[in-house]
Amino acid sequence: MSVRKRTAAVVLATALAGGGAAGTAPASASTSQGYITMATGAVTSDWGDEGNLSTSSHAHSSATGLWQAVLYADGYLSASGIDCRFGSGTKAATKKFQSHFHAGTADGIAGKKTFSNADNRLHIDYVSGNYEVVYYQGIKRKVWFKINLNNHRYQVRKSTSIGYKDASYTKATACG
Repeated sequence: MSVRKRTAAVVLATALAGGGAAGTAPASASTSQGYITMATGAVTSDWGDEGNLSTSSHAHSSATGLWQAVLYADGYLSASGIDCRFGSGTKAATKKFQSHFHAGTADGIAGKKTFSNADNRLHIDYVSGNYEVVYYQGIKRKVWFKINLNNHRYQVRKSTSIGYKDASYTKATACG
C-alpha cells in the first residue's frame, strides 16, 4: 500500500473515529532522525532503512528494546531478555534470527537487511486516534507496536506499567 493510500486510510479511520487528520510519512528513516520511524509505502517496508543495532552501536536504547521484542516473538529471546541492552544474549539471538530467516550475514548486527526481513512480518492491526497499531507475527507469538501518526515514530513497551515509549536510538525509556 502506498503511503498516500496508507495515510488516506488512516485519515478516513481517524475521521470516522472523530479525530483529526494525519500527516504524510517521511520519505526515509535513519539513526539521524533519532527514532525508528514509519516509512513510505506499506508497513512491510517500514524498517528496511533503519540504522544498525549491535553491541557497539545504539547498544542501550529503546530501539534495541523494539528489536528484542521481535526476537522474543520469534522465540530467540526470553521476556526477561527485553532490557534495552544489546549484549551477548541479544547478539546470539540476532544471529539465530539471521540464520533462520536468511537475513544477511549471521553477524549478530541488526542492520538494514535484518530489519528489512523482519518488517515483512508486520501487520496493521487498527487505527485509534493518532496511533496506528501494528503487530509483528513471530514464530512463537505476536508483539504489538504503536506508530504515532503525528511524528511517525514507532513505540514499544516492555510492560503495561511503563507504557508505550518512542523507539529512540539514544534513550532507553521503554525498559524503565
